[in-house]
Parts: sequence; C-alpha cells; structure tokens
Amino acid sequence: MVTVISGTNRKGSMTLQVALLCEKILRDMGQEVKLLDLCDLPHDFVFTALYGNKNPEFENILQENIYSASKLVVLSPEYNGGFSGVLKAFIDGWNPKMLKGQKVAMVGVASGRSGNLRGLDYMTNVFHYMKLHVYPDKVPVSSVHTLGNAEGVHDEATKAVLERMLSGFVGY
Repeated sequence: MVTVISGTNRKGSMTLQVALLCEKILRDMGQEVKLLDLCDLPHDFVFTALYGNKNPEFENILQENIYSASKLVVLSPEYNGGFSGVLKAFIDGWNPKMLKGQKVAMVGVASGRSGNLRGLDYMTNVFHYMKLHVYPDKVPVSSVHTLGNAEGVHDEATKAVLERMLSGFVGY
C-alpha cells in the first residue's frame, strides 16, 4: 500500500490538489493507495502525541497510514524556504523503528519557480536520518496556482512529470 501525504493543514491548498492527482495516478497504475490530508490530524497532536505521550487517535493514524504502508509519497508545500511546521511535527511523531527502511518519494509544491527544492533537500536529510530510502527523482511543482484550481490540477505537462516519477517509484 502507498500512502500519499498532503503536507499542510491549510484548508483548500493546492498541495492537496496535487496529492489528489498523485493518488489518482497511482490508482490508475493499479496501486492500493491511501491519501492522508494533514488537516485530518488531531488539532492538539503536538501537545498530546509527541515526545513520549500517547494519543490513541494519533497512534491509529500512524499505524493505518505510515507504519502499514510499503511506500510513502510526501507532498510538501514551501514554507519559509523549507517545509511546513505541521509536516515536521507529524514526522517527529513517527517511530523510526516502525519504519524499517520504508521507501519515500517527494514532491515539492510552491507558488514560486523553484518548486520547494530547498525544502525537499532538507526533508531528504530528515528522512535519511530516519533511515528511509529516498527515491532520487524529486518533482518540484512550480507556479502551482497557474496549473489548476480548487477543482484539481489541469496542466498536462505536470501530470506527465508526476506520472513518470510515480511509475519509477512504483518499481523502486
């Protein structure tokens, strides 16, 4: 099973639209897919679930979406040249012993022209520290607001790049 993670808790984000596109592409490839929107995390998870605390709702989310997945696709919007605080806090809640070298692919999403490459570099370092296998083909989605709207991503070139990357990742 592949889990696609929309790495922001901002309602109505374009990151979610790109994540939905990735989910569709993977389903069309015959993959079993779950979509995890960080808007669905418990609002107080940073205070009730991290750093040794136990929160059954958060633990269930991790078990169903992270630990039971064979692969992860993480979509990260650009926040201050990096990635979102909610995504960092969410990753901080993962138990590296439960990950067992999972494979992870990354997609950067930004209004600017770099597609959050700097944030993907930083996230690569975090995932390597956790001993995850990072797929080397990272996709930066730039000028995201010109590629679609709240109804979805309509840009054919972006779809083609994501299809190529996800096809390679499925075989990784």
